[in-house]
Amino acid sequence: LVEDFPSIPYDHIFTTFQTRNNFYAPAFLQLHAEMQQGPPFPFEPKAVGGENAADGNSKGKGKERLLTDEAFERERRWVKEKLGKDSTTAVMDRVVDRDTAEVLQTDEATIECQCCFTDYPFTQMIQCPDAHLFCKECMTTYSSTLLGAHDCNIVCMEQGGCKLAFTESELRRFLTPKLLELYERVRQRKEIEAAGLDNLEECPFCEYKVVIDNPEEKLFRCEREECGAVSCRGCKKLDHLPKSCKEVEEDKKLDAQHHVEEAMTKALMRNCPKCTKPFIKEGGCNKMSCPNCRTLSCYICRQIINGYDHFHEVGFAIVDPVLDPCHYIGLSTRTSLPVRLARARSYTIILSSRPLAALHSSLHPLMCLVYLRLFFASARQYQGPMHFVGPQPKRRTQA
Repeated sequence: LVEDFPSIPYDHIFTTFQTRNNFYAPAFLQLHAEMQQGPPFPFEPKAVGGENAADGNSKGKGKERLLTDEAFERERRWVKEKLGKDSTTAVMDRVVDRDTAEVLQTDEATIECQCCFTDYPFTQMIQCPDAHLFCKECMTTYSSTLLGAHDCNIVCMEQGGCKLAFTESELRRFLTPKLLELYERVRQRKEIEAAGLDNLEECPFCEYKVVIDNPEEKLFRCEREECGAVSCRGCKKLDHLPKSCKEVEEDKKLDAQHHVEEAMTKALMRNCPKCTKPFIKEGGCNKMSCPNCRTLSCYICRQIINGYDHFHEVGFAIVDPVLDPCHYIGLSTRTSLPVRLARARSYTIILSSRPLAALHSSLHPLMCLVYLRLFFASARQYQGPMHFVGPQPKRRTQA
């Protein structure tokens, strides 16, 4: 209807369409009758550019479109036969006969996007169930942001508070193949998580999930074609049978520098206490939200929390950092000291467990002594909880 009557405002067309029970033919006949009566019109006519704006043969910049609804096509042909094809019904030159698969190319009426407030042809607009219209560019940016955060609930962006979700048919009109694939994966994962299935396990290398009822099964076999990995259900690493997980860890021969870097990385990283997904803090407060399952946890003690009541924020009385370690400390202090301690402690462990001649050439014995002194000096300065690989260093308590 918008294409058939480019000079009629969209709001008037939509109201007429609703009053006619959302049927095309009755709405078309009413709008056509209003146009035939001439001014004054029950609406403010829109200016349509070009001499042949109402001519179906105009070579405008409209986007190609093929009509595929057979019932709709029958209704349009009935309207065309009822009105007759003469000079007074030039607007019907826009009708595309599905039998001949003729491509429609016209100067389309433009509508304002309710996000960027730019005018676009109606065929390039996406609408929510409440008829709020947005351009494809805004919808693509908005959807990619949500899907990047693993949120498949793509709702209306209208400023009036409309939160209706876009239908799947509308999403398929603008989502790229990659975004559409991501949307399907995220939606399926949310549905599986909401089902609360017992013994549900996930492939460590992709998002494939399956229910394994046999507790004696040691391996997880991913059936996804792009992955196909066979992993251990215990350590979540590639299949290492017949060796146990402990034997595989003991067989690892890392050079000294690699060992130190591993320790520093583990000191900096955090794992969600619920889904165990790793993440790193880049800034902000110590209330962390897991990017995978959105569980709230404390960056310091690594426990699940409910909110900011867990912390002692700036302005509160200073508390004992040993008895209550989750007080406010700047990000630079929270990240630099644990990493330095992990590096120093890693060097001391290597020095005590290997002969100097067997150490990697990049680890000079003199540097081990330097880091040994650094470890004890940093440990006296640092008052927060220590999370390192291996046993925790003990603190002295006053009698």
